[in-house]
Amino acid sequence: MEHVLVIAFGNPLRCDDGIAWQAAEELRRTLPFADIVCVHQLTPELAERASSADMVVFLDAAASGIPGKVTCQAVSSQPAEVHLSHHLGPGGILALCDRLYAAKPSGFLISVHGKCFHHGQELSPAAVKAIPKVVAKVSEVVKYLSDVRGSV
Repeated sequence: MEHVLVIAFGNPLRCDDGIAWQAAEELRRTLPFADIVCVHQLTPELAERASSADMVVFLDAAASGIPGKVTCQAVSSQPAEVHLSHHLGPGGILALCDRLYAAKPSGFLISVHGKCFHHGQELSPAAVKAIPKVVAKVSEVVKYLSDVRGSV
């Protein structure tokens, strides 16, 4: 089994911005082999943990788009993003993995388009319905990695 790190980021006190954390809780039950962490934002300190993974899946809420829609995109190292602040994008985390640890994990960003980002802890109905889609998408990319690595 490949080493998979799931990084769920967002603010669970801002309604749908907490969707990644909710999805991470479900993933803990369905992917017990995965290393799952929930954070408010992506910081340089995550690079060390990510450098030991074969795949890093980033989960986040998107403020625009059709509420409840789940998107997935490959993420690659983006050296231009590497600056030592305490806020990075997924590509910046992967760039730090490469620069600091000579590691090149595969990366994917799975986003859920939210509806409500006001103060509060309740997710919108569209976000709640999206959680199983997020879990399925994470499972799909993990299977893809296993298949690709197994066929090499």
